[in-house]
Amino acid sequence: FAYYPYGDQEVRAEVEPAVSRASSTTCTETKTCPAPMYFLDDVYLGKYSNIPGIKAATTEEEDFGLDAYEPRFMQPLHIWKAEGEFSVKLRFDTADYTKDLFYFCQIHEFMGGRIKITRDGAPHSWIDNPSLGYEYDQPSEFDTECGTYGLANFQLPNSNCPDRFVCDKEDAPEGYRKFAQCIDAIDCHMISGMTTGSSAMSEDALFVHQMIPHHQNAVNMAKALLKTEKLECDDIRDQSNPECVLTELLYEIINNQNHQIQTMYDYLDAKRFPYEDDCVVEVETVP
Repeated sequence: FAYYPYGDQEVRAEVEPAVSRASSTTCTETKTCPAPMYFLDDVYLGKYSNIPGIKAATTEEEDFGLDAYEPRFMQPLHIWKAEGEFSVKLRFDTADYTKDLFYFCQIHEFMGGRIKITRDGAPHSWIDNPSLGYEYDQPSEFDTECGTYGLANFQLPNSNCPDRFVCDKEDAPEGYRKFAQCIDAIDCHMISGMTTGSSAMSEDALFVHQMIPHHQNAVNMAKALLKTEKLECDDIRDQSNPECVLTELLYEIINNQNHQIQTMYDYLDAKRFPYEDDCVVEVETVP
């Protein structure tokens, strides 16, 4: 949790025992500021507390369980799911702080949201403060149907792409045809993105400019298959079920390759390469 969007990616403002954004408090000196408390199967993983009903309130303690909680999620999904039920509790008892909090992911930029602090069931403030700093992306109608993002302008026919990527779909069941149309657009998006210029005249820039749309293709394809709800997996821990194995693989593709895309954009920024270097190559379809 954080006092501002992005948490520690921008400024040191996570919700921790020695961090506060209230106007009048000494909690930073005694390490008694509000902080989340992390649990596994209702067992508290830390030492700090400001919830006496769980553990006597503490001073000079900064361990609120995150260091024992967070690394577990670096394991494969079926392994950490087997460990038990994960949960977090937060008692925010700083009365003179009336702004919002945020939840965020440390490795996926813009993956987070706003938390309204309530008292007696009502928010401290109905105003969204601090501001988010950006607008939420709105998927197109086509993307909403596919479970993807950024494909509205890449539906076939498209002058940058062949007239099909999936063949012999015309007589297939409706659900398959719709999924195939999504795949056609996903692949057209990648093909369009992988026709790149050479303005940087640099091998590493060319690699990154080519690899980003390649990764975006994988992410969109994984999300599109999940959207179909065709995979039958009641318990992701059941590794004897091949559809559970594939489901886990899809989530790994989404999480890992999105992080890699972010890393590659950071590389372009650090090396002062252009964010993208597109060139238009029209495809002539042969009858």
